[in-house]
Order: sequence, then structure tokens, then C-alpha cells
Amino acid sequence: MKIGEFAACTGCSKDTIRYYEKMGLLQPKIVNKQRDYDAEHVELLDAIRKLKQAGFTLQEIKLLFEWLGNLEHDSRLTEEEIQNLQQVRALFQQKQAYMVQREKEIQQIQQVLLRADRKMEQLLEKNKQV
Repeated sequence: MKIGEFAACTGCSKDTIRYYEKMGLLQPKIVNKQRDYDAEHVELLDAIRKLKQAGFTLQEIKLLFEWLGNLEHDSRLTEEEIQNLQQVRALFQQKQAYMVQREKEIQQIQQVLLRADRKMEQLLEKNKQV
């Protein structure tokens, strides 16, 4: 699909899509000098959105995608690559810990809202009988 169709399909603006391309987050095929997107690009854009909502910056998302794309389990890493990998891993562990904390907070908020809803329902029922 062309960029206009991709934008309509994902609800993302063309400018945002072009920006993600410029950053290297999206890499559509070029067919007859036109961008060509497929279902994998839709999934990738969805992943980018979810990671952003989870608190990741675009730079962190790019870093994550680069590391995921370059993993070679049998290759030996240089000392610099090991240090970089450890820094990236620590960053992602911090993000994961943050998400776990947010999840707990959301669960607590849900409990408060449920209790409030039950009380309102009881009050409405009580006032129906009058």
C-alpha cells in the first residue's frame, strides 16, 4: 500500500510516517519510486505506538529495534559492544520496572473505581425504592 493508504489504515499522519522513516524506524520497500507498505509495517507502527505509550522515546525504540535486528547468538562481542549492550539492557530493565510499577498503580486505581461504582449503584438502588 502507498503512504496515503498506510496513513489511513494506521491513523498516523504522513508526516509522522516520513519522520519514522527518516529515523530508520520504518523502512518501506520502494517500488517505482513510491513507498510500499505491507502488514508487517502496520504491526511495526503499532509496536512503536505501544512502546511510546509505555514511556519509551523514539531513540530508545530505535535502539531496541537495532539490537533486535542485529542479534547474532554465535558471534563474539567486542569489549565496547559488551558495554553498550549492558547499558541498553539496563535501560530496558528500568523501563520494564517502570511499566510494572505503572501496572500496579493502574490496578489500584481500578479497585478504587470499582468500589466507587458499587457505592453509586447501591445509592441508586436505594433511591429507586423511594
